[in-house]
Amino acid sequence: MTTNDHVEASANVTVEEVIAVAITQFSTDGFDGTKLEDISRASGMSKRMIHYHFGDKRGLYLQSLNSAMDSLQPPSDQLVIDSAVPVEGMRKLVDCLFEIFMNNQDAVRMVVEENTHPVLEAAEHPEVTDVSGVMLHINRLLMLGQDSGAFRPGISATDLYLLMTSMTLLPVATHNITQSLFNVDLYAKENVAGLHRLVVDMVLAFLTSNIPDSGHQSYLEEDISESKSDSSASIYEDGSDDIFS
Repeated sequence: MTTNDHVEASANVTVEEVIAVAITQFSTDGFDGTKLEDISRASGMSKRMIHYHFGDKRGLYLQSLNSAMDSLQPPSDQLVIDSAVPVEGMRKLVDCLFEIFMNNQDAVRMVVEENTHPVLEAAEHPEVTDVSGVMLHINRLLMLGQDSGAFRPGISATDLYLLMTSMTLLPVATHNITQSLFNVDLYAKENVAGLHRLVVDMVLAFLTSNIPDSGHQSYLEEDISESKSDSSASIYEDGSDDIFS
């Protein structure tokens, strides 16, 4: 390929395509093991143009992690309460999150890799993604369920989000050891379906079980100095007074 051909090929490759390749590379080989030459070769964008768009490998990593995290967030049309039955609303959300995580395994692996072998400084983490939409939706469902008596008190949106997502991380985080110890392939079609049922039943049982009120507002406590949570008064402030719209 001539220089002109390479330039033309690079011009036809989008930034999004490079990021998709980078997510796969970073999730497989980690930050240190990933080379820009490999991403350039796999994506078709020249290394010079990668530097132009992303600055350096760290810049590409940050944008790739941001994209990976964004891909794990539910679309806005899934964050609408369209039923007065809070259990069904929560089931729909768990279904949505499970499907998103299972369909974006490279993104999940990259997030796990950043948590086990962190590249970013703590100050860079707020730039990575915005989960306020899904957290607001969980808060609304919780308030609806707790106000109606369907859900028990003492559970926060953070408790629920971490419970849901920790289970959807299982195939990535524990696949090899689970198969070795229990002869269970978490990626087998029947086990993906079984894990889906397990996550749904676990979340709904957690919310509706007859456990005495501990007097706590949640299981996990946020750092107040870092908290950006919405107050109870702002939970329903979305431009409409009707939470079912």
